[in-house]
Amino acid sequence: MNRTVAVIQARTGSSRLPNKVLAPLFGETSLLAFQCRRLKAMKGVDQLVIATTESESDDVIAEIGEAEGVRVVRGSELDVLSRFVKVAEACFAKTIIRITSDSPLRDPSVIEACLEAHRTAKAEYTRPAEGHLPKGMRAEIVESRALMELDADPMLPSRYREHVTLYIRENPGLYITAEARFEEAVRRPDYDVSVDTPEDLRFVRALHEELTTKGWPVDAAHICKALDARHITRWREQA
Repeated sequence: MNRTVAVIQARTGSSRLPNKVLAPLFGETSLLAFQCRRLKAMKGVDQLVIATTESESDDVIAEIGEAEGVRVVRGSELDVLSRFVKVAEACFAKTIIRITSDSPLRDPSVIEACLEAHRTAKAEYTRPAEGHLPKGMRAEIVESRALMELDADPMLPSRYREHVTLYIRENPGLYITAEARFEEAVRRPDYDVSVDTPEDLRFVRALHEELTTKGWPVDAAHICKALDARHITRWREQA
């Protein structure tokens, strides 16, 4: 296993905004479809995969993956760790990029920078440096071996199975870890472009429309520039 696989973690179930990944960002393009299209061509990544559940309600996730030409691997709904291990085994992945589906404006170049930092440090786990990037633009890189070792532990508490990298983050001394650092222009930790509520959805739609109207790329630098111009940390109230 020597491949790098980017994994979008997606399901329709959500307590505050059910089916949010199916909601349109613009026109008929869903949040999930938009993210797939942006991330398929990332440099240094061998394959993009959607990891969803075996629930019938997530059949529609599989259908989107098929329509977008993205492989779908299905597994446990609650044991997300085992779902990622299943992806690693099915796709012969040495390195996993963990991406959540509720952040449709994720910047491929940010993920590429995280991957470069991971490889340079020969790390087992890498994430952006604290205080760098808005919420919803970050990504995690983790070696499959580390996830498999955790998955093999029958005594591992359930919260570490639900939150895939939490054990590694809480026990950094047990792993070779690295941080990806970014320029000052995108160090905006108070900005949030993730989608968890109806207000969040309206916000990212308005932000995407503004960027498109200006002819700006949908990337971290231009997202921060658009929000900086409004002199506020959260645009949601105005979206």
